[in-house]
Amino acid sequence: MPNPAVRASSAAPAYASSWVRGVLIALAMAGFLTYFSAAGTGDMPWLWRLAYWVTVMAAGSLVSSVVGIFLERQTRLNTWQEVAFMLAIIIPLISVTVWLITAAFEQQTPQWRRLPYFVPPVAIISAVMTFLHMQVNRIPVQSHTYPEARITEPGETFRERLGFKYRHADILALSAEDHYLRVHTSAGETLILMRLYDAIRELDGIEGSQIHRSWWVAKDAVADVRRNDGRVALALKNGVAAPVSRSYAKALKGDGWL
Repeated sequence: MPNPAVRASSAAPAYASSWVRGVLIALAMAGFLTYFSAAGTGDMPWLWRLAYWVTVMAAGSLVSSVVGIFLERQTRLNTWQEVAFMLAIIIPLISVTVWLITAAFEQQTPQWRRLPYFVPPVAIISAVMTFLHMQVNRIPVQSHTYPEARITEPGETFRERLGFKYRHADILALSAEDHYLRVHTSAGETLILMRLYDAIRELDGIEGSQIHRSWWVAKDAVADVRRNDGRVALALKNGVAAPVSRSYAKALKGDGWL
C-alpha cells in the first residue's frame, strides 16, 4: 500500500502474484460465508448460495481494486490513512452493489428501505478482507538508487535533517525508537525526531529496503546474512545486527536480499 515509487523494482510479477492471492482470498471468504449461511442466506439452496457469495465477493473485490489504484496515486497518504480512506469509500459503494446483487438473485426490484441493512455486514466483511490483504500482500517500502545526474548526493533530502558530522557520511540503516529514529552511519549514530515511513521516502538515491516494521537498511551496508532458529538478521558493516521480519522475508528473498 505505500507509494509505488518506492516499492520493489519487480512491479509486474509482484502485482500479478498479489492479484492471484487476492482472488484466492475472495474465493475462500465466499466459501466460508456460504458454509455458515451468513447474512441470512440460509434459505437459499447451497449452490445458489455459493453463486451468490462468489458474485458478491467478486464485485466487492473489483470495487476495492479500483479504489485501491486511485489511493495508490495519493502519495501523501501513509498506510493507515489509505486503509481509513479505503474503508470509508468502499463500504458505501459495496453496500449499494450488494443491495443490487441481492435483488437480482431474489428476482425482485431493489427496495430503498432495505439498503441500510446491508451496510453493517458489508462493513465487517470489508474490514476483515482489508486486514487479510494487508497481511498477505505486505511489501517492504524500498528506496532506489538513481543516476548521479539526478541528485547531488544520495538521500540529499534526508541528509539535511542530520548534524554536520553525519550529513556526508554513508547512511547504513534506520531503526525506529518510539517517536525517534536512530540513524546508523559510517560516522556513528544519531537520533532525530521522525517517522520511519517518512524517512524512507526521503532516501531516494540510496538503494535500501524496510526489513522490519522498525528497520530500514541500505543494501550496500549489508556485510552478511545470519540465520538462527528460523530467524534471519542482516549483519551490517558497522557491526549492528538488523532483524528481518518474517512478514517481509519472502519479498526480500524475491528481490535478492537473502
